[in-house]
Amino acid sequence: MSVTLEDGLRALRESAELARSIRIELDDEYLRRIAEVEAMPANQSGSDKTWVRELIDASERHLARAVQVR
Repeated sequence: MSVTLEDGLRALRESAELARSIRIELDDEYLRRIAEVEAMPANQSGSDKTWVRELIDASERHLARAVQVR
C-alpha cells in the first residue's frame, strides 16, 4: 500500500485531536528535582554556556559526515 500525502495529513489531524486529551501530571518529586537543576550555578543567568554552542556545532559537524548504511 502506498502512503499518500492525504494519509499523512489525516494522521496529523487525528494526532492533534488526540493530543488535546492528554494530561500529564508532574509529581512533587519530579518538580523538586527540576528546581534543583534550575538552581545549579551552571544554569544561572550570566553563567558561561559557550560549551552548549560548541556541543551543538560538534554534533552538526558529526551528523553532516554521517552516511546511511543499508
